Amino acid sequence: MATHTDSQFHVHHDSPEQIGRRERLGVRLLIVADGAFVFGMIFSYFYLKNLNSNNGWIPVKGHTFTAISGWWAIAPFVVVAIIHRLAVRNRSIFGLVSILAVLILAAGMYYQWHQMATMKFMHTNDAGDNVFEGAYASNWVLLAGANMFHYILTLFIALGLAIRHKRAHVNATLETWRQRTAGSWFTWTAISGIALALTTTFIR
Repeated sequence: MATHTDSQFHVHHDSPEQIGRRERLGVRLLIVADGAFVFGMIFSYFYLKNLNSNNGWIPVKGHTFTAISGWWAIAPFVVVAIIHRLAVRNRSIFGLVSILAVLILAAGMYYQWHQMATMKFMHTNDAGDNVFEGAYASNWVLLAGANMFHYILTLFIALGLAIRHKRAHVNATLETWRQRTAGSWFTWTAISGIALALTTTFIR
């Protein structure tokens, strides 16, 4: 019967710090890439608004959302970023806060989806096709889509944190890195949301 020593099956594992740094770098690169898209959309919004070719920004009898609605749509991002930062500093409340973050993000995602589902920006042209009323309408949908993408991804991250917190065997050092890395993403979505809400404040 063959016997094997432990050294024969020794597998090298990176330290929790190394894993944490790699994951943080990956999230930061994602933030940079996402930021390029977000600020590109903001540029397009203001460019088309100021160009207003043939009064096509908001046509006569065109519909708009109120400026405050954009702030309601991104408020959950800001709240989650704040409470997550507080929970990282006070680990005793992290379990409760992680569940609360999931519920807040779910409510925000529903609100954003409801806005998109009930928008009145479409009309039928002479050919019978459904088209956007103007440049404001198409840009608003693009910005709302960016918010929805952030909600889906952020809810997934928050849910992962909540589930991992309930696990019995989690490396404490690696978990600390992951909580801080998630905090970087939460902070970015709050900043992005504020930038988008501020953009849609300038309607006409």
